[in-house]
Amino acid sequence: MLANAGGMTALQMLIHQRFDFINKLMTARIMLIVDDRENDLLIHKLYASMGKHDEGGLVHVKRLVSADYIIGEIGIEAKEINDLYHSILGHGRSRTIIGQLHDLRNNFERPVLVVYGTKLKPYVRGGNRQAIAKEMKKMSAVIKKFKQNFLTQFPDIQYMELSSMDEMVDWLHAMHTNMRIKGISTKAPKEQVTKPNNRKVDLRVSVLSSIEGISERAAHDLLTHFGSLPRILRSRTSQRQLMQVDGIGRTRAKAILSLRERYADQPEPKD
Repeated sequence: MLANAGGMTALQMLIHQRFDFINKLMTARIMLIVDDRENDLLIHKLYASMGKHDEGGLVHVKRLVSADYIIGEIGIEAKEINDLYHSILGHGRSRTIIGQLHDLRNNFERPVLVVYGTKLKPYVRGGNRQAIAKEMKKMSAVIKKFKQNFLTQFPDIQYMELSSMDEMVDWLHAMHTNMRIKGISTKAPKEQVTKPNNRKVDLRVSVLSSIEGISERAAHDLLTHFGSLPRILRSRTSQRQLMQVDGIGRTRAKAILSLRERYADQPEPKD
């Protein structure tokens, strides 16, 4: 077998390169970045699985501007099934899930929404069985409607469902390991944890697409048809006129016209 100038055979060189690759892989400081407001039990499960950052592990907990978890270019918004319900309706929080998903899409190359858990836990005072059953039905309907509208409103966000918190932990660990093996850098950035948003944002589109069921494409179609946001919201615009735009039915037309109260100061356009 021929040897090179350093006295190594081709096989020895191959083995040396393979060990060098494995060594670099094992010694790389690769981080799973977790928002410090995430569920404490889930964070502790991640610590047990992957280790703490300040103890030589792979989990770095800190305050994030957008997303609950970051692995390189992947931004992950995670919702336990009951938290998803309350986020949809905005219960006890300043923003709904729609606003969070807009931020996620604008800040990451690969945005992902993960919903974990399957057991709905309605809160009803007194524990009346009929009231609990009614609330369960309402929760299921709200979540079902959100999922139906999700793909049209956020086609560029990947959606996943996991059965439990433990499965969520396993998935995060596997995703992190997979990117590590592929050689994708997932080191924690020194100053900024999200990519700058270079995409020009049309505020008119943002306003319209904030309505449940209205996708960005539908928002663009509305603006093309009417010419401007004030023309859409003027007092003379009827529900029937809005329904002339593809994808706008009776329910969505009513929701669009409800914006008049929020944007009452919009000037009437001159025809």
